[in-house]
Formats: sequence, C-alpha cells, structure tokens
Amino acid sequence: MAVNTQTASSDRGQAITVSIAFLAWIRATANAGLKTFQMARMLSTLSSMSDYQLAQIGISRSDIPEYAAKLMADD
Repeated sequence: MAVNTQTASSDRGQAITVSIAFLAWIRATANAGLKTFQMARMLSTLSSMSDYQLAQIGISRSDIPEYAAKLMADD
C-alpha cells in the first residue's frame, strides 16, 4: 500500500491551520466576554456611587455609560 506523503503533509498543514483558527476564535470570544464582564462591573460600581462621589470625579449619573466606555477604551 503506497502512502502519498504530499497528501498527508497537506492534510496535516490544513489541520494545523484549522486548529490555529479555532484557537484564535476562542481567544477572541473569551476577550469579548471578559470586556463585557468588566464593563458591567464598572457600570455597577459607578452606579452604586452617590451623586456626591460622582461629582468628585467630575461626572454626573447620566455620564456613567460614556465615562465607563472611555475608561475601557483607554485600557
């Protein structure tokens, strides 16, 4: 039985490429999930602050989503 080494090598290369693409997708999905979690936590923390505390950092309650997004973008 003859083995075509060219085909076996090509199949292995394709399997590696697919594996790398899958790992990249997992990483991107995990990063997106982490960012979502961090944003939710930041919004919760800022929302739990008093109006006085928010004023001390220079924002109003209505500015919380924009402020949180800016902090996340700087990250």
